[in-house]
Amino acid sequence: MLLISFGCSTTPPYLEKPTGDYYWPPPPETPRIKWITQWSNTYDFGKPSAIMTTLMGAEAIDMLLRPNGVVADSAGNVYVADSSQHVVFIFDVQGKALKYMGRGMLGTPVGLAVDDKRGIIYVSDSKLNHVYGIEKSSGRVVRELGAENEFKNPSGLVFDEERDRLYLSDTQNQIVRVYDGNGKPLFTIGKKGREDGEFKFPAYLALDRDGRLYVVDTFNFRIQIFDPNGKFIKKFGRLGDASGYFSRPAGIGVDSDGHIYIVDTAFNNFQIFDDTGRLLLWVGSAGKKAGQFSLPTGMYIDKKDRIYVTDTFNYRVQVFEYLKEKKP
Repeated sequence: MLLISFGCSTTPPYLEKPTGDYYWPPPPETPRIKWITQWSNTYDFGKPSAIMTTLMGAEAIDMLLRPNGVVADSAGNVYVADSSQHVVFIFDVQGKALKYMGRGMLGTPVGLAVDDKRGIIYVSDSKLNHVYGIEKSSGRVVRELGAENEFKNPSGLVFDEERDRLYLSDTQNQIVRVYDGNGKPLFTIGKKGREDGEFKFPAYLALDRDGRLYVVDTFNFRIQIFDPNGKFIKKFGRLGDASGYFSRPAGIGVDSDGHIYIVDTAFNNFQIFDDTGRLLLWVGSAGKKAGQFSLPTGMYIDKKDRIYVTDTFNYRVQVFEYLKEKKP
């Protein structure tokens, strides 16, 4: 773990949480996205007093170094794969504590998914070429997917609770694998190519409320959408450097109204589209303030429309909220 010591009790500037209200679009337009908070380090749950620092000396601070995949469970705990520190950070919001998962076991954790029913967090490891199912309560590995030489750089994960299925991007094999809730292989989606249903390095994944699968087809610079059984439905997106286009698409999520959110690491933002692929709004720019990013990567949207984005080189996860339109 990265341990940083400081000689006083004042929080270093880059560990301070922003304050104030942030909305997109800004007034006088009706806001649709609100910045909520961020998670990054031990200080998120309080810091020692000046007296304790004087008596005990400066404490070591654990903090995110290279956050990638992110997911939240039904209790609101936030899990973040730190690809550099070989561990999954757990921001235990209710317990007000920073915990860890997979220490001493993981190589390069990338993607995360949660099976709340069984209490399992799935972690894809692109270095060890395995997917591990880790029990939340004990930290034990209770599932292990990937025979020797089967996976090549597994990355994106998403779990479908209703259909009891786990989807996995097997990136360099150019396919998406599908398993049942017990880890039994069901079928695969796609192959290498540029046609509908084909991939060029599939990566991050998301599901909508109807069980449709959204795949970031990275180097085809598009999003492909499939039904729960892997049948191609449609696609949108192309390479470009303007709003509505993609340069380095990464994390993806879908809110309760079916809007599609795509992180772009090159643009330092996330863009929001309707289900036809029409751009509705973009959020973010380069920087360190609330709503700004430095190489954002992973994304997850929970059932309460909270939006989690890993802000890699700002060493944090930023949390936003989709503000649903009020119906008359």
